[in-house]
Amino acid sequence: MSTPLFDRLLTGATPGARLLDVGCGTGEFCARALADGLVVTGVDAQPRAVEIAARTAPGAAFQPAGACDLPFDDDAFDLVTLVQVLDHLPDPERALREAGRVCRPGGAVRATVWGAPDECDAAVIGEALASLTGAAPAPRRNPPASDRSGGGATPLTDPAALTDPAALTALAAAAGLTVAEVAVIRVPVAHDDPDDLVAGVLASGPGRHAARAAGPAAVREALLTALEPHRDGTGYRLVDTVRLLDATPA
Repeated sequence: MSTPLFDRLLTGATPGARLLDVGCGTGEFCARALADGLVVTGVDAQPRAVEIAARTAPGAAFQPAGACDLPFDDDAFDLVTLVQVLDHLPDPERALREAGRVCRPGGAVRATVWGAPDECDAAVIGEALASLTGAAPAPRRNPPASDRSGGGATPLTDPAALTDPAALTALAAAAGLTVAEVAVIRVPVAHDDPDDLVAGVLASGPGRHAARAAGPAAVREALLTALEPHRDGTGYRLVDTVRLLDATPA
């Protein structure tokens, strides 16, 4: 799968390079990396995600593991990626430090976080769900596609702050990484039809919470009303901003 985000994450990676994808989810990025000829390892804290990833990217090696305690030797990989992982962790600095530890000197650690809500069309999804639960919309859940979360954030590691390039750079430096760039990537998100859109949201943590509070039919109505400006033919097209931290072990 070729996407602007996947393309940028794999910039400079050549066939045979050793990739570790931390927080691999259901394995779509790992499958792309395999197709490019990389030697791929993926870890995720959720065993169910690991099971799905193994089917999505056969040929990669997967195992359950947390981002802050990676079960690998020092300098074991050429490229370590954390795609939309940091803002779900209670200690993202430790996760970046672990990524740097297992990345060889001269390799790359690349991590992504969402842009600010006003840079992400999908922020309207969180606002629509919040209207059903009576809660203020969470400023960093754009889009609500993951159930991984953590507590105990400090001001530096508050998920809402990670979208700030200066804060992200400071976090990486505190983790012992040398920052080459904080890139801005615009990522299109297409939903073929309303059913595809609603099913994806209802499968997320915030979507399930809203459905429990107001019912699936109310979630559907709120979503389709809020996303009407983003209709594209029979489906929907949104564009979100992602910031990509590109760093090397110091």
